[in-house]
Amino acid sequence: MPIYEYRCESCDERFEEYLSSSEKPSPPCPACGSEKVERLMSRISTEWLPSDVNWHRTGSSWD
Repeated sequence: MPIYEYRCESCDERFEEYLSSSEKPSPPCPACGSEKVERLMSRISTEWLPSDVNWHRTGSSWD
């Protein structure tokens, strides 16, 4: 299930919810109970390594 990030328009609280993609309604704010929440675009984490670099993991360091 994806994690969605929300911001409450009433109290400015930010929170996350695990929701299936079939669940459409936004959850109420856990801080104030308001239903006026907006879904935010969350940042994603990526890792990029050049394809021509030979990285080998040994122990706890990269050689």
